[in-house]
Amino acid sequence: MIVKKDTPYVYYEIRDRILIATYKKGLRINLAMAKQIVQDRLAFTGNKPMVALVYNLGVISMDKEARDFLSSPPGNRGLKAGAIVLNSVFSITLSNFFLSVNRPNIPSKIFRNTGEALKWLEQYLD
Repeated sequence: MIVKKDTPYVYYEIRDRILIATYKKGLRINLAMAKQIVQDRLAFTGNKPMVALVYNLGVISMDKEARDFLSSPPGNRGLKAGAIVLNSVFSITLSNFFLSVNRPNIPSKIFRNTGEALKWLEQYLD
C-alpha cells in the first residue's frame, strides 16, 4: 500500500517502508519553512523512524539557518538514514559540500540514480 500527502513544500509518500520526499520546484527555504517541513514529515509518518529517499526538483536556495536545522538532531528526528537523488553535477557538488560542512547526525549520501540510492538505503531498513 502506498500512502501519500501533499504539503506546501514537499510531496510525501511511503512505499515499501521507505519515506519518499519530493521537494517542490522554486523553493527558497528559510528556517521557518525548514521547521514546517520537519513538522509535516513527523505528522505524516506518525513519528515512526524511517529511511528517506529525497528528490530535489529544484530548490533554488536554502539559508544557513535552515541548513543547520535540517542537519541537526531536531531536524533529523524520525529519520534513520537519508539518500538524496539529484540530477545535475552542480547540485551534486553543492550537496556534497553541504553534507561535508553540516554533517547530519544520520547516515546521508548523494546519488544520481534512484536504484543505487534504494540499494544503499536497504541496509538501514529493519
